[in-house]
Amino acid sequence: MVEDRIGYRYAKSAFSLAVEQKQLDQVQADMALVHRVVEENRELRMLLDSPLVHASKKQAVLDGIFKSHYQSEITPLLVQMVVRKGRERYLPQVTHAFLSMYDEDQGIVRGVLTSAAPLSAKTQQEIKAVVEKETGKRLIMETKEDASLIGGFTLKVGDRLFDGTIVSGLRRLRQRFKHSVA
Repeated sequence: MVEDRIGYRYAKSAFSLAVEQKQLDQVQADMALVHRVVEENRELRMLLDSPLVHASKKQAVLDGIFKSHYQSEITPLLVQMVVRKGRERYLPQVTHAFLSMYDEDQGIVRGVLTSAAPLSAKTQQEIKAVVEKETGKRLIMETKEDASLIGGFTLKVGDRLFDGTIVSGLRRLRQRFKHSVA
């Protein structure tokens, strides 16, 4: 997608500069903050997307929200450049691309563990250890609960999904019965 390519170009420049200036962790923290706030705030996304709002107003709003929270001087320069070039609507793609580059550079994979009921810390650690062994990367895992799973869990890491839920097992069993009866 065009948006992803645009985001990647800006992110790559910021990433290279952050590495050169030895501010990678600070810029990553800034990018995570900007990404989270923009993703969670519909009104802010609408403002950034609006062709009716002048770039200086958009910059003033972004400065008002983030300026006191930035840990690196690279991030506000990047945001200013994105706005000045009229690419502010792509800010989520820029931050997402940067965060992906950071994870790749640091050997990190992210996953979501969804279970029907809370899993013990020991079980979570065991799952994490298996994924880390398989991927050779450090897993940062978000946990969620979904009672509709009945039992078991799903684990999504990148574009891979492991489904060990009872609901999924029942679905597979139902399919086997359909094929054996037919």
